[in-house]
Amino acid sequence: MVFNFNFIFMFMKNEAENKKLLKSEKNERKIKDESKKLKEETEKTRNKTQENKDKKIIQEGRVKISVDDGVFYNPFMEINRDISSLAVGALVLIKELGRLNACDGMAASGIRGLRYLVENDNVDSVTFVDGDEQACNLIKKNIEQNLNLESSKKTEVVCDDINHHLYRGGKRYNFIELDPFGSPVPFIRDALLNLRGSKIGILSVTATDTAVLCGAHPKACVINYGAKPMHNSICHEVGLRILIADIVRTAAPMHLGITPLFSISKRHYMKVILLVNKSAKKAYESMSNLGFVSMCQGCMDIETYEKPHIPTKCNICGENLDWAGPLWLGPIFDEAILKEMKLLNQKREYRNKKEIESLLKIMIEESKMPAFYYDLHAIADHFSIPSPSFDIVMNELKNKGYSVTRTHFNPTAIKTDAKAKEIIEILKK
Repeated sequence: MVFNFNFIFMFMKNEAENKKLLKSEKNERKIKDESKKLKEETEKTRNKTQENKDKKIIQEGRVKISVDDGVFYNPFMEINRDISSLAVGALVLIKELGRLNACDGMAASGIRGLRYLVENDNVDSVTFVDGDEQACNLIKKNIEQNLNLESSKKTEVVCDDINHHLYRGGKRYNFIELDPFGSPVPFIRDALLNLRGSKIGILSVTATDTAVLCGAHPKACVINYGAKPMHNSICHEVGLRILIADIVRTAAPMHLGITPLFSISKRHYMKVILLVNKSAKKAYESMSNLGFVSMCQGCMDIETYEKPHIPTKCNICGENLDWAGPLWLGPIFDEAILKEMKLLNQKREYRNKKEIESLLKIMIEESKMPAFYYDLHAIADHFSIPSPSFDIVMNELKNKGYSVTRTHFNPTAIKTDAKAKEIIEILKK
């Protein structure tokens, strides 16, 4: 599928003119509130990081590490590392992968790669890559603290730029972890080129530029990800699907197909774990899963499109449509992987065990549902209706024959095959 990006810029230009008329004080306040919230979370992260650094020794899962001033360690990402380690363990279900030779890019303290190795029997080796000499020295120290002499032979610490290492370092991996500060876009191409040599592999990517992906900075999203975002109640799923689509479009010319195994949007980050296959056929199939989404600014109806022919007005109520894309329209979870992660979580003693159990339960349910969700509180607010009872709405939809679940993207939202019209009718009863 080939997209004409002039189409995106033409629409954005027209929309910019329309939005000057439509932009409300409420939306402006929402953007300011989200920016303020992001700043507060960043400050909390700094404070928590400093607290842990004062302690010098940190324990996560089965690993204990030292932390140093000047080497980044984010305690709020512990649950991200918990979930990622569970996903690594669940990859035993993909027999073609075999044992994992992993690269922990931008490794910092080395905690993520160490946890992958210590907590999972299917990890054969981990190479820690960081361009900072202080970080590399700390990683070596943390390896000594957690591994005996024999096990430490499964590790290597490389002080190098991650792109240079992946492209020119001479080592091939079948698992690459990218966890940069901000956008992962500058590192995707070289990671995919490296995985191409293995014919089948895993790309694990974290993005923390959620303000860009969620539409607070739409021009930056067009520049970085080649897609128009949304800044409304479904922006988090839109942003995650834009991230996947960018990786798909980068992979396709290399004849690499992309299959999402696990996806999450939480707090200030988005993470996707993707199966990468060397196959022109699979690359085409991946590209065929790209498209667009629209949301009516009047009746809040959501529609998806496989081709870039989006109407400017809603065919239900006649109001203007907001839209986003190109983005991924296919599944974002592999149900079998999720179920294996749930089983592994029950066997491990993570601090976040209960939260992960609840999260995976919701993900297993929503893995069977269509793309995109309806935020019940946003709908109620839009139509000036009292806040709804989730149980009543979900039961009413089920009684009418629709499928419905909660979603991990938003605690006030549901995923359903019903349309906005049916949801609004229930809310107005």
